[in-house]
Amino acid sequence: MRMKNIILLLLAFSYSNAELDSLINEKKYLEIIEVADNAIKTSADVDDVFFKKASEVALLLDDLDKAIQYLKKSISIKDTKDYRDEWDRIVRMRKDIEIALKRYQEENDYEGAISELESLEYPDCALIDYSIGKIYQQEDEYASALESFKTAVRKNPYREKYSLSINYIIGKFITDGDEYYSMRDFSSALDQYLFADTNFSIDVNSQKVVDEDSLNESQLEELNKTRDQISKKVALKFKIAKTYYFLKEYSDSQEALRYLIALKKDHYEAYKLLGDVLKRLGDRDLALKNYLLAIDANENYEKAYLAVGQMYLSDNNIDGAKKYLLSAIDIKKDYAKAYETLGILYQNTSSYNKAIDNYLKALEYDRRNYKAMSRLASVYNSLEKYDLAKKYAKNCIKVKRSYPDAYYELGIAEKGLGSRVAAIDAFNKAKKSSKWRKAAQYEIDLIKKELD
Repeated sequence: MRMKNIILLLLAFSYSNAELDSLINEKKYLEIIEVADNAIKTSADVDDVFFKKASEVALLLDDLDKAIQYLKKSISIKDTKDYRDEWDRIVRMRKDIEIALKRYQEENDYEGAISELESLEYPDCALIDYSIGKIYQQEDEYASALESFKTAVRKNPYREKYSLSINYIIGKFITDGDEYYSMRDFSSALDQYLFADTNFSIDVNSQKVVDEDSLNESQLEELNKTRDQISKKVALKFKIAKTYYFLKEYSDSQEALRYLIALKKDHYEAYKLLGDVLKRLGDRDLALKNYLLAIDANENYEKAYLAVGQMYLSDNNIDGAKKYLLSAIDIKKDYAKAYETLGILYQNTSSYNKAIDNYLKALEYDRRNYKAMSRLASVYNSLEKYDLAKKYAKNCIKVKRSYPDAYYELGIAEKGLGSRVAAIDAFNKAKKSSKWRKAAQYEIDLIKKELD
């Protein structure tokens, strides 16, 4: 589509200096290159000034080959000392950069190559900074590469490959962060993410509502590019917020999420995570509000329904909890965590058979759900079915050897089965946890009295 527009432009273009100036004023530099190339190809009747201006635009884009080519055309039309001096300067610039790069490419002297490039006295040539950045990138010195690419973009914001190089380096830091995150090295992951975030600038004004039908193709292309950058920024902010959350730095996580939501108001995962953060910070009412906002943003987001159900359950709102937990299961039929929570609800209301059914469902969809195993042991102990209680307590311990809840239930089961020594052993292991210390010691004391 863009090429078609350029062809139409060329057909209508009379190659006058005035019209070239118009394109320059509009900063349509790539179109000027297309026009100048076509003027050469068609042997258009233009003067030396036309190609001199085209050469200046090419130099502005750091396209030294084009700048030399157009200047050569100017000289062929009108040979002047100024043109030849400019020709010599651009040729020398290109040659100096090539010599410095060969020092790296052929001699593997990267420090010498960078030093030589930095010593070149062409202050407005962003190609030098870009070349330095590429050397740093090849040497895996990404932070230094990024600074050089940023300098190149500041000098020349029109050369797309400069900004793409920045995006590549930022992406490298994000990828490294993802690798650390997958290894649960959250501190290292955060360092990588924050470095990327610091260097990831966006134009928030592009979030304003615009009439896209009123935009020309170039403007629409730029708008879409900016929106793509915003989407990437949103994704990065979410990674940062999650990492802060796992590091228990909840206030920082909250700040990242609020920034994210300001950019993307329908980010349902952000609302859910913000609810988790606020819950940790003790603001349960606002946490619940954000869980509900997550559902408003995505009515099929099962994790938000589970979160609301868990909140209602902890507040003893049984009907509300049941409604949202069942909704979560309607959305995700194999949602083990929702079945487990529903089992807790029924266990708390002494509906033991329903509790058992839901715990078994949880285990059907998650065979290593040790909490559901321990809770099954608890329900069976309540029903005095000690053999089944012992079975599930031991199953739990096979998966999670240090889980104190399972040891406590195993102690109750062994006691019910008459295995007092085994019961004491299980209670001793349970009381290593402060949660069970008093209860387990109480059971041990009762057994010892029976033995005396």
